[in-house]
Amino acid sequence: MKVYSVSRFERSGGPLCDKCVELDKKIERYREVSSSLADQITIDRIKTLIDELQTQKVELHPEQKPSL
Repeated sequence: MKVYSVSRFERSGGPLCDKCVELDKKIERYREVSSSLADQITIDRIKTLIDELQTQKVELHPEQKPSL
């Protein structure tokens, strides 16, 4: 039986796959970086990167709704 930490669960209570966990970590890092920036062009690019990562999560599990 696999045991997952709370961070490895979606809001629905199901376990996240390893790829989704990595994508979530990247998304969180991008959000942290963007919060400390003043350059709007860079902030917009980071938002685009976050959107792309969230799209990858949906493509991995199309039966699940994205947790935004």
